[in-house]
Amino acid sequence: MLSFLLPQRTNSIMKDPIFVGREDDVSKVVDMLTHIPQDRTISIVALVGMGGMGKTTLTRNVFNHLKRLKTFESYIWVHVSQNFDPISLYNTIHSILTSTTSDRGERVEQEEVIPNKKVILNEEVILKKLQEALKAKTYLLVLDDVWNEDVLKWEDFIKSIEGVSSKEGNGIIITTRSHNVASIVNPLHTHPVKGLSHEECWSIIKRKNFDGNAEVPSGFEKIGKEIAKRCQGLPLAANVAGDVLRRRKSMQDWSSIKETWLSDGKEGKSISTILKLSYDHLPSSSLKKCFAYYSIFPKGQRIMKEELIELWIGEGFLQPGQTDDGQTNDMESVGNTFLNVLLENSLLQATEPYIVMHDLVHDLASSVLHTNTSGSTVVRYMFHENESSRISEEVSRNLRTLILVGGNSGIIFSGFKSLHNLTLSGENYKELPSSIKELIHLRNLNISMTSIGNIPEWIGELHHLQTLRAEQYISEKLPNTLKYLINLRHLYLRRETGLPAEIRRLTNLQTLLYFTVGEEKGYQIEELGSLKNLKGTLEIEHLDRVRDKEEAMKANLSEKSNLSELVFSWAEEPGTYWDEERRNLMRSDSGINDESVLEGLQPHANLKVLKIERFKGKKSPRWLGVWDGLQGSLVPFEYLTKLTFEDCSECEEISTLESLPSLKYLYLSGLIKLKKLPKQLFYKNRDLSKLEIRYCPKLRGLPDGLDTLIFLEELIIWNCGNLISIGNPSGGVRQHQGILRKLDFEECRWLKEFPCQILESFAPTIEILKFEGLRDLQNLPMLIDCLAKSAPRLEVLKIRRVSKLMAASASGGTIESWSFGSLKELNIDVNLVWRWDSDYADAIRETVDGILQGCRNSLTRFTFKGIDDWEWLPQSIQHLTTIDYLRLEDVGVKELPQWLGNLSSLTSLHIERCKKLRYLPPVAAGFTNLKRLQIYYCPKLKADSEWRNHPNLKITCRRLNKYGLFNTYTLRPT
Repeated sequence: MLSFLLPQRTNSIMKDPIFVGREDDVSKVVDMLTHIPQDRTISIVALVGMGGMGKTTLTRNVFNHLKRLKTFESYIWVHVSQNFDPISLYNTIHSILTSTTSDRGERVEQEEVIPNKKVILNEEVILKKLQEALKAKTYLLVLDDVWNEDVLKWEDFIKSIEGVSSKEGNGIIITTRSHNVASIVNPLHTHPVKGLSHEECWSIIKRKNFDGNAEVPSGFEKIGKEIAKRCQGLPLAANVAGDVLRRRKSMQDWSSIKETWLSDGKEGKSISTILKLSYDHLPSSSLKKCFAYYSIFPKGQRIMKEELIELWIGEGFLQPGQTDDGQTNDMESVGNTFLNVLLENSLLQATEPYIVMHDLVHDLASSVLHTNTSGSTVVRYMFHENESSRISEEVSRNLRTLILVGGNSGIIFSGFKSLHNLTLSGENYKELPSSIKELIHLRNLNISMTSIGNIPEWIGELHHLQTLRAEQYISEKLPNTLKYLINLRHLYLRRETGLPAEIRRLTNLQTLLYFTVGEEKGYQIEELGSLKNLKGTLEIEHLDRVRDKEEAMKANLSEKSNLSELVFSWAEEPGTYWDEERRNLMRSDSGINDESVLEGLQPHANLKVLKIERFKGKKSPRWLGVWDGLQGSLVPFEYLTKLTFEDCSECEEISTLESLPSLKYLYLSGLIKLKKLPKQLFYKNRDLSKLEIRYCPKLRGLPDGLDTLIFLEELIIWNCGNLISIGNPSGGVRQHQGILRKLDFEECRWLKEFPCQILESFAPTIEILKFEGLRDLQNLPMLIDCLAKSAPRLEVLKIRRVSKLMAASASGGTIESWSFGSLKELNIDVNLVWRWDSDYADAIRETVDGILQGCRNSLTRFTFKGIDDWEWLPQSIQHLTTIDYLRLEDVGVKELPQWLGNLSSLTSLHIERCKKLRYLPPVAAGFTNLKRLQIYYCPKLKADSEWRNHPNLKITCRRLNKYGLFNTYTLRPT
């Protein structure tokens, strides 16, 4: 689908050019935003500087620095550009906020989340949704590249944003070229982004051309410094100059470039000259055409890499080429090479998986495109957004690329005789205009962002078509005439879209994301056999319709060296036991053998990602082990980085995985009969960075050597009810510090011990630790001691339904020295008790209070589950200076202490199942920022009129009725 319809164009994760000379700027802006007034809803910092000065790069560094500091709870980045439309901005902000939630509750922008259609809600609706999304959260909002000088429009926007913000202390960063814009936004601070020094510009050029510590020959240094002076302090100019010089190895070449690059000293002239020089040094005319072509898109618009290359191919800019070893590079490979050259020369910027062009570079590309057609009135490329304006017959006759955004359903395409690339976008396109079939030169057709519900039979008449993008919902399968598109190279469809028969005829096909095996001739797996050029990702569904190994081998997957990701999928599980019995009989009768089929699907050794789901064999395929079952020889999958087995309910054994030297991510889920993992798993796969095992109820233990995984970042084990061991530590001295960030064990009730030696090896880098439902864990006290001494980065700690919530040192008087200075979120439960006495109670008190004292200046969220019969609430809660959210469950007190009102940061208080609780503290005790009080099943609790009539407080009371549904009720008066 077309990415240029998306509003975010720059973002916080874009790969930056070399970043020097801005350390003080980062420090100053970070300081501004970490010391904003807490009594103001929004504080604005404006960064002002000319184009090419590095405002966006500076902001990105500030943004990511503040995320690491956890200064705010939500982080939002929006590229605004010249069209300042408040309603579109509200929709964009809401989309980012609701796209995903990380482990810590932060909201971050997700560039890969792309809806099929852009739904714009009206102002009232979207503001209500924004208010809900921002509830009880502080946020940092970046508005990058703002041009709006309409005071009323800005005031309406900022008043609306303030109105939907539930907490004070939020920050907004504005970047702009205009001091007038900066004054209009009424910033708390304005920070001018000034030019770099000549030495800093030289530093950028030097780093692009010489090794970090290598000595630069004096002649090169002299010329390089003179060139650096002409960058006039612009980071973009220095980066581009460095890229140009990198391709020139002799001093004479550098001197020539210096002489060529003349500047009259006027602002902006210098950067345009060096950009033009970079363009002039591009190695081929075809590459220059590709560069200039980008300017047909509006400034700031992002495009998918593959999409851009396919447009270049459609225009005929790319031709197959020869590699150094005599092999032929196809057009897509040449396009990737061109793309990399433009990126290396800073003429394009990458933000995976998109490409974007800087505004100043866009000016150059537009100038080049205009110059190349100088003296000619012929228009070759058009990005058309205005539905009412008509495209003249003279223009339509010569157009080669036409992108229609917003809808022009009345256009008759038969007059566009030269058209090679056609994109339609808009919900008013309900069916594909029949006049398109007359476009005999059409190479690329994109209708993904339309409401076109089916593809007509005449599609087979577009014999030169190379790319078809139809990722919208299509109600019927594609017509059988599609098989006549013998030049088709890329077919983009939704998973649900049915393929036509005889897909094997499309022998040039490179992109086919999904293939569903059918039972009839023309739909069977052998259709894949002749598609030898397939690249990228392929998901094969309904492998239960493949009879045996011999039939599976007809797909010829072992010969498809360009496939990097494969998904092998069998049918969904039946819903009842009777269905299962019937299905087993049917499978037996038809002679289907999942193990045999999977053996026949052996991929090429170049594979990088493999997922196997709903496979019913007992063993993983032999080709994943040491020996190739076909040839009897060692065939290592040396590039495989990710391996997933999911819902393989009969699988009892995973192969040794010894031939996967690059494996980084292993995911096992729903292997309900798996009892053990290979003994050498960790010793043979030491590059593992993520191990995730879920719903393997018969798994008894992990193999030894977990602590040898020095690159492991995440270890997640869920619902492995029979797990009793995570293996023994290696026993050796670790040569390198581990980097584990997340440790999450949940619902492993028979796990008796988590070796302290293993936790000690990981503790220094752990940020998230969750132990839940480990009812038989015996050494939790020692583990708590280890965390208290060795986990300086711990931010989230959750211990629920684990016995012995106490520290081994609880009676030794050392708890006061504990430090949990990074802890933001704490969720603990003291309810699981095997024995009860006063010593046990004292140990729990000391442990909980010790943890709270250690994080009193950092904790923002605290959930505490107590014991009904124990009238105790941790006293250290009153010292939590940054607490925002407090949840109390099953606490046995009759009255909450008055000091709760002193928690000035508290905005949300939840009280659950406190059956003895009768009274709340008086409102007069404080509660100055409390916005929400939620009560669940506290039958004796009453509140006075001050609580019930509090103007700024939302009170929700719930309880279960006899049908298991929630009823709301009103607090009883005292």
